[in-house]
Amino acid sequence: KTDLERRLYGALRRIARDYRSSESLLKRGDAGLSGEEALEYAYDNIQWEAKSAIRGVRVPKPKP
Repeated sequence: KTDLERRLYGALRRIARDYRSSESLLKRGDAGLSGEEALEYAYDNIQWEAKSAIRGVRVPKPKP
């Protein structure tokens, strides 16, 4: 596996395993936050994970 594959796999694995479900966050909240606030932060964190994973990656342009 390449470094890029490992980096992308790591990000997807963290998102899949480490983040609570939206239903769980809405019901119980997290770290003293209401459910809505916890869900908002979780969404922002998932976007950060994705941005970090693809930072510096260039996709070749398709040939015409």
